[in-house]
Amino acid sequence: MRDGVRHEKTWEIVLAYGLVPGTVAAGLIASVLMMDAGVAPAAVALPISIAGLLFVGVMERVLPWNRDWFRNQGDLGNDLLYIPLHVIVPPLCAPLAIGVAIASADTIAGLFGGGIWPNGWPVALQVVLATVIREFFDYWAHRVMHKVDWLWRLHATHHQPGRVYFLNGTRAHPLEVVFRFGFVGVIPLAALGIDERVLALTAVAALCADIYQHANIAIRLGPLSWIYSIGDAHRWHHSKERGEADTNYGNVYLFWDAIFGTRYVPDDREPPTDAGIEGLEAFPRNYFAQWASPFRWQAILDASAARRAKAQES
Repeated sequence: MRDGVRHEKTWEIVLAYGLVPGTVAAGLIASVLMMDAGVAPAAVALPISIAGLLFVGVMERVLPWNRDWFRNQGDLGNDLLYIPLHVIVPPLCAPLAIGVAIASADTIAGLFGGGIWPNGWPVALQVVLATVIREFFDYWAHRVMHKVDWLWRLHATHHQPGRVYFLNGTRAHPLEVVFRFGFVGVIPLAALGIDERVLALTAVAALCADIYQHANIAIRLGPLSWIYSIGDAHRWHHSKERGEADTNYGNVYLFWDAIFGTRYVPDDREPPTDAGIEGLEAFPRNYFAQWASPFRWQAILDASAARRAKAQES
């Protein structure tokens, strides 16, 4: 870990390796129990998300990766404000997204003479298949946001912070939340006719790993580093070096990065602790100013250039 303290006690090693698989297993078990008790599949993710976020916040102090990232960089208040956005916006998009999905499902059923989702498979296999399909679409949605200038202006809100810690995962421009989590995350699987219970389990399996993606925890993944885009893989994704940041696009998982050649997890050095966006020093820190930032992009670039010129003169 970066703070020079190595976790060599048995309990620390077990915890470092066991956090992610243990949390995923616990989340799936809790989901099944809640649904069996009558909780609607669409409602199981929220309490698990809240509990997971609180748990990860505690684990950052128990098993830290970089103690310097504990210091507030003027981002804590903003990051807390982004949490309700993730809770509110996707459900608001749901009616339209589901409507599109149903229309698509009807079209697909007409082409193939019925639904094509393998509802007869064991639930576990359905969850694996759904995970692969869902991640494929979000991988490309994320990758496009790094490559298309106007979409990058939206995504820059997420990459602006100078540290990577557990609340960074909620920081995203509202239009990105609509695009990636309100539509891309719902339409493809719903259009294929997936059962809502399987969809809920797929979402929870992703969520319980995703809460660790930005966590300042000295997680050890071992072979799972080829499966999950968390820990070191995502710290590289937040590097100030754009060539390093334009890698590891998986929203939760890393297998599509491995397939498409964008996995970047060098084993000869640790990820950088200097996160953020090079050349965007004037990116606003105010919550609502960040909402407006894509529409003021040139002004932000000009102000950033002026700050660099002033720094060179002094």
